[in-house]
Amino acid sequence: MSNDPKKKRKKSTNAAIAVCVILAILALVLLIFVFLEMRKSLGWDSEEPSTSGQEVTEAPTTETKATTAITEAPTTETPTTEVPTTEEPTTEALPDGTIYEIPTPAGDGYLFNGQIFNPCCAGHSTGDYYAKMVNTVGSSMPSGVRLYDILAPTAFGACLSTSVQQEMVGADQPELIEYINSQVDESKATTVPAYKNIIRHNAEYIYFNADHHWTQLGAYYAYETWCEKKGIEPHPLSWFKEKYEFDGYLGSFFKLAGSPSYLEDNPDTVVAYVPNGTNSEVFTDRSGDEYAWHVVQDVSDWARTSKYNCFIGGDNPYTVIENPEITDGSACMLVKESYGNAFAPFLVDHYQYVYVIDYRYYEGNLVSMIVNKKIQDVIILNNIEAIGGGRCDTIMSLFAR
Repeated sequence: MSNDPKKKRKKSTNAAIAVCVILAILALVLLIFVFLEMRKSLGWDSEEPSTSGQEVTEAPTTETKATTAITEAPTTETPTTEVPTTEEPTTEALPDGTIYEIPTPAGDGYLFNGQIFNPCCAGHSTGDYYAKMVNTVGSSMPSGVRLYDILAPTAFGACLSTSVQQEMVGADQPELIEYINSQVDESKATTVPAYKNIIRHNAEYIYFNADHHWTQLGAYYAYETWCEKKGIEPHPLSWFKEKYEFDGYLGSFFKLAGSPSYLEDNPDTVVAYVPNGTNSEVFTDRSGDEYAWHVVQDVSDWARTSKYNCFIGGDNPYTVIENPEITDGSACMLVKESYGNAFAPFLVDHYQYVYVIDYRYYEGNLVSMIVNKKIQDVIILNNIEAIGGGRCDTIMSLFAR
């Protein structure tokens, strides 16, 4: 066995080096372990990017589903979002037909660009009484029956600017209609702000030039708004299979303006859309006689001033329209003056039965009829000139219990 001191020192040195290497390796392993733990605690772990990336790619899928649910829900629960509303001017730019200057006097009316206007606008006190009538009628509705009220502007209120209306009569129709609607208790009746949609379309042929009525196109824009309030989709005009055009119409404003030659040489045309389900009806006239008639009837052989009577046979106390294409027992009552004549045909394809009442001539109790006929919807339709206290009293008397 060698006792050489140099060899002993070499062995000791080698052992020390080996220990240091081992310790260094252990320290490195410990550092790596600590580093990895720090990455995990700080969210730096090498597995996080894949998990985070998965969340990023999945998040749009979740949002898409949420969006689908939001857009699909109205079709089931609130179909009104699918129909044209009265407050969509930003989605469809329409020509502005508003008149910003006072029309020229013509007889007892006013003339602008071949159209006659009759200045007329009631005040808030009259509006208060009309709203009271609607609330009273709403209180008389049997359980489950829904009441709608539609106030239509005349051409004066829809086509002339509010500033012109105010200058001519001291008030404006849109403001009055809005005021009346605000006074109606929505728990008793649903107000239909048809005037907004009508005014949006005032560059179109929505009022006759020589008559105080709206055209059926004007009535259609009121029907669109009613559909929105009811929560159903309106039938587009292109959906109707038949329509008639009756030319040569000279209405009530012809004489109001003094029977001017420019109106006689340029008479109105009555355009009438026929319901798809049926064009048959039965009306009872003011003498109590019944007649089988048509919802849209050619009355060309009548006087030139009577062509508006092509709609439901004119102003009769009681009219019944039964649509054989619908068999669910659905029934509607339209309580109206003459503006309702052009509106009624649009109801036919939504109900099995449509009962039309001209409150100026009907005698009877309408609450009893609603119960007996199992009517679900009642619509009161008036133009803004037909809201006087006498008419309100008449309507309330028909719904007295």
